[in-house]
Amino acid sequence: MSKMKLCALCVLLWQFVVPALALDTLALLGTGPSKTLLQDKKPIVAEAKGSVPVNFDAALHVLRHPDFITHVQDAYCELIDEDGTPEFTIQKTSTNTYFYVNRKDERTDITEVVRRETVEGCFDIILYSAGKRFFGAYQALIHIQVLKEGENNSTYVASVYAYPENAFNRFFARHLGVVERYFKKKTGHMSEIVTTITSSLCEEEVQPALRAGFQQGLPAGEAGS
Repeated sequence: MSKMKLCALCVLLWQFVVPALALDTLALLGTGPSKTLLQDKKPIVAEAKGSVPVNFDAALHVLRHPDFITHVQDAYCELIDEDGTPEFTIQKTSTNTYFYVNRKDERTDITEVVRRETVEGCFDIILYSAGKRFFGAYQALIHIQVLKEGENNSTYVASVYAYPENAFNRFFARHLGVVERYFKKKTGHMSEIVTTITSSLCEEEVQPALRAGFQQGLPAGEAGS
């Protein structure tokens, strides 16, 4: 098979293997780069889901806080403080924009697009980011949906939509799986962090609920670990 035919076949297959989206992210987006990314491009999609042993109302108190991102940063630093140096520090630049530079001197700019209870018992957070990694410049959209499940348990679904800017890197990295594996690995890591950080941030809210007689709260030793 010629290289041209092989490339054409890869393009054709790509149209059918893009995974179905678990979250209706597009419906929550207004006009802007985040909507353009999802509507007009074919981003790589990585998904994760799990549960957090915290009451949904306690989670709402944390998620609605004006300094939510800053609190996440503080909790994240506590988690990885073994060598005293976090991988990155998020800096706030305006009401809804942030940036960080990682240890490889790679900058990422973040915009908080959505953070609200969209329907009763469902809270959505959508972050748009742009930066550079080993495969070049990229855009990404992170959508985390937190759902009420029972008296003192919440579930979450996370979708990451990533788009490498360079066409050459986008085509070959996608089909070699390099970039896709990178974002899926990061999404899995994010899933673990979401569980631990949310438990830690909600601890003060959950403890009164436990004293009030809820059947289950944070597992011993998990909060603040």
